[in-house]
Formats: sequence, structure tokens, C-alpha cells
Amino acid sequence: MWITLAIGAALLTSFNPILYKRMLKDADTLVVVWGVTLLALPVLGLFTFALTPQFPRLDWLFALGVLGSAGLNAAAHLASTRAFKLADVSLITPLLIFSPVFTVLISTVFLGEISSAQGLLGVGLVLIGAYWLNHRSGAGWLAPFKSLALTPGVALILLAGLLWAITPLFEKTAILHTNPESPRFAAFAVDALLALTLTPAVITRGRPSIEKLFLHRREFFLAGLIAGIAPVLGYTAFSLGFVGYVTTLFKLSTLMTMLWSFLFLKERELAQRLPASMVMVIGVILIMS
Repeated sequence: MWITLAIGAALLTSFNPILYKRMLKDADTLVVVWGVTLLALPVLGLFTFALTPQFPRLDWLFALGVLGSAGLNAAAHLASTRAFKLADVSLITPLLIFSPVFTVLISTVFLGEISSAQGLLGVGLVLIGAYWLNHRSGAGWLAPFKSLALTPGVALILLAGLLWAITPLFEKTAILHTNPESPRFAAFAVDALLALTLTPAVITRGRPSIEKLFLHRREFFLAGLIAGIAPVLGYTAFSLGFVGYVTTLFKLSTLMTMLWSFLFLKERELAQRLPASMVMVIGVILIMS
């Protein structure tokens, strides 16, 4: 069951970079993240309260989980959305796959955990895939590193990947500290706090900035609908399966986004970027298995 839910969440979220890219032609990064999150709340709230038989009992660890997830998600969403505005979706989206690599590095440095040979092979494949993603025919072997360093948005997308490597731990904590256990309520609480956190900054931008969202009504509506439904699927998958396995399946959204960027945004170089992304996904599977 959790496999179906995780793949469903991956499929839905794979469309987000495409929708965000179109909205960002006119709208501000902060306003797009806030607007989509706010629009998603009624949908998420409907699922939450319709499928939750009783209001769950909560404790301070639930509050900690929600605060941690909302704070990190706010920073990650802003960073990734800004990156989508600056660079090709098909180039920077695969770099989000670095999340498990960051997790391995953090656990090695701070927890003294040494990865298995399979895990190290997975890290190697992710790095090879990232190198391949930025390699150009006839260029020197250092060219991909220079490309990564100079491409606008790369640092932002890597920051988002680092933050999203940590958020599942807070989300799982929030879910486990609802009684009876309610992943939907945890998802709603995180999104509500995220929207509330961003509201003061959006208000300072003024009404004209908010109105620019409606220049792309269809994309705005679809992004809000996805943001309302995908967390229900994702949080339920977290509650039923291991965080590492669920997170790995979420990474399949990267391959789907690559295809959508080719079909809907007419981005080029799919023949190179898609195989490179597949190598990175295989690396993630080895790390998380």
C-alpha cells in the first residue's frame, strides 16, 4: 500500500517544477510558494477532517516535529523555487537527488556511522550521474565542475536538497506523536504553519505582487491542488513504510519531471540528462536499500 502511495505522491509532485517555472515568468518566488501553499490548505483540510474520525491527542514532540518541518520546508521551497526561475528544470531538478548523499555525509561526520560498500557505490553513482549531467561533448574533464559552479541556481537547489534530507525525520516524529496516529493531520499542521510563516513577508510585497499569480490561473490552480493531495499520500506512506524506502521512491519524480520538461517546456538535451538522472536514481536506491 505504501509503495502505491509513495509513487502517487512522486507522480503528482513531478509536475510542480513545470507549473512553478511557468508562474515564475511573472510572479515573485516568495509569492508563488505562499500562494500555492495557501491554496492547498482547503483541499488538505478536507482530506484531513473527513478521514480523521477523532481529533488526535498531541504532545510537545508533535509541536517540535511540525515546527522543524515547516521551518525547513519554508527555506527549501524558497530555495528550490528560486532555482527553477534561474535555470532549466531538467538541469537542476536531478541535483535534488543529492539528499541521500547529504544524509550519508552527515551520519558519517556527526554520528560516526560508516556506510557499507553498497552505500558507497551508491554515492559514487550519484556523483558520476551529476558529472555526466553537466558534461559537454569535446569539453575538458574539469568542465562539468566549472559548469556546476557557474550555473545559476545550483547552490540553491543543493541547499534545498540538504534541507529536504532532514525534513522526513521531523515529519515522521510529528506523525508518531499524534494519538490516534494521523499523518493527514500532521501534513495539514505543517502546511498551515508554513503559510502562516510566509504571510507577513508576502504582505510587505503588496497587492500587485499577489495579483501576478492570477496571470497563470490554470498553473496556480493545478499546483495548489497537487500541494493539497500529494502531502496526504506522502505522509500516509511515511506512516506505513520506512522513511528511507519512501524517500527513495519519491526520487522517481525527478525522472518524470525530466520528461515533462521536454514535453511542456521544450527544454533540450534530454538524451544526455535523462540517462544521467537514471544513474543518480540507481545510486539513491543503493544508498537507501
